[in-house]
Amino acid sequence: MTRTWCRVALSGLFALVLSALALVVSAAPQAVAAPATFGVRPATAQAPDNRSAFTYSATPGAVVRDHVAVSNVATEPVTLRVYASDAFNTPDGGFDLLAAGREPVDVGKWSVLERGEVQIPARSTAIVPFTLTIPGNATPGDHTGGIVASLTTEAAGADGQRVAVEQRVGARIYLRVSGDLRPELIVEDLTADYAGALFGRGDTTVTYVVRNTGNVRLGGKQKVRVETPWAAGVDAPGLADLPELLPGNTFRVTATVPGLLPAGWLDALVQVEPVAPPGTEPPAAVAASVTVAAVPWLLVIVLLLVLAYVVFRRVRRSRGRVRSEPLPEVEHVSA
Repeated sequence: MTRTWCRVALSGLFALVLSALALVVSAAPQAVAAPATFGVRPATAQAPDNRSAFTYSATPGAVVRDHVAVSNVATEPVTLRVYASDAFNTPDGGFDLLAAGREPVDVGKWSVLERGEVQIPARSTAIVPFTLTIPGNATPGDHTGGIVASLTTEAAGADGQRVAVEQRVGARIYLRVSGDLRPELIVEDLTADYAGALFGRGDTTVTYVVRNTGNVRLGGKQKVRVETPWAAGVDAPGLADLPELLPGNTFRVTATVPGLLPAGWLDALVQVEPVAPPGTEPPAAVAASVTVAAVPWLLVIVLLLVLAYVVFRRVRRSRGRVRSEPLPEVEHVSA
């Protein structure tokens, strides 16, 4: 059984001080892994450098040669697996790399390290060369992955059972292949639901999916607004910016707009303003809307009571007129 903890470098600091991107790859009893005592970062042929990630711009068919520093800060030597993999967005919008058992098909496949395993003495750093070969038919746009250092150890699960625990740390690879760039986000699967009390105001829950349908990684600033038929609107409070979405990835958003009167129907409006990486012109903002019923039940009940009263009065008045009319006189004729 294996559990994987993955850390991906976001800055020039060692990955071991970064927050974990928990990636669970089996349903084994929960095991507690010791803090990672190793890290990876970009490097020159001699030593680590100050790059926060491996960032390249290249043409199809180009070959890039670079180095990764793998550091061991423990007091004991360690043997680590090192390999490249593809990146993806987790459901919460985080950045993660494919599990060790999954074969990369993109930039992780194109990146080949000189060594797949490295032995590092205590408190030392090893420099590993690697080659990134961009295929001649590589599609234009952003290709994202990372270089991973991995250590598998044993730990005790919640039931005391010994399980294998894989710890991973990584440094990101951002490759942009030249050609036609198409930065594009869309909003899809937009729904809204109004939950109101019999008396007073209610909340509208708006849910939607933002999909990166282009070939450039994009973040975004988002706004959710719910309007009544008379255009009085309320914005969703505290709505965070979109995480950076890799091409082809999605992110589901749920926002609650409070304090809305049941006005019969409400219009839920979503707007996303894309944010592109430096040097890239962002696309225009995208928007979507949906209408949701917001039945004013108190008003409906009052109207039904009034209608019932009016009908009752008319029926009663009609019966009263029938009873008050005199019977016609009958004339008797004697023989």
